[in-house]
Amino acid sequence: MQNLPSDIQEFLESYPDGSDDRSLSDNLQFYSNRLRCRPDNLLVEQIHERWIGDYDKLEYKHGFIQWLFPIREYGMNYESQPLQPHELEALKSDPYAISRIIASYKLMLDFYGMRLVSLETGEVGRSLAPRNYMARYKNLIRSSHNNLRISQPVERAEFIGNSRQYG
Repeated sequence: MQNLPSDIQEFLESYPDGSDDRSLSDNLQFYSNRLRCRPDNLLVEQIHERWIGDYDKLEYKHGFIQWLFPIREYGMNYESQPLQPHELEALKSDPYAISRIIASYKLMLDFYGMRLVSLETGEVGRSLAPRNYMARYKNLIRSSHNNLRISQPVERAEFIGNSRQYG
């Protein structure tokens, strides 16, 4: 690890260990459609229904990304909770949660100008008409903060590979 750049070393040294706080379950409750995300005060299914194609909302709101794609460490939304290992295991075994995670993935792919071509393989492609993939691609170039938001959906794409039976 000593050959790595100092910022990467610092990140890896401070990354959460494998500990699991079983008293925390916000992510599981959110993907069970029983807990509203904060600060937007919406259930996961409401986000899917109301925000698909609402690119301005997805561009300018930032708190939702850590609810849709929770990660092990704290992020920019102090009202979200880091993903706990027990939550991850429970989500992987719940077909309804997996379906909601796939819907979240599709929501963000659409925002980026893409679509899920195959649930079976995880292949993605450009959005089809009437969506304008070129405008979405240009937005990615113009709004570089979206580069950070791409990593979380990609990290959670592991659910796509485990979801063939839930499509």
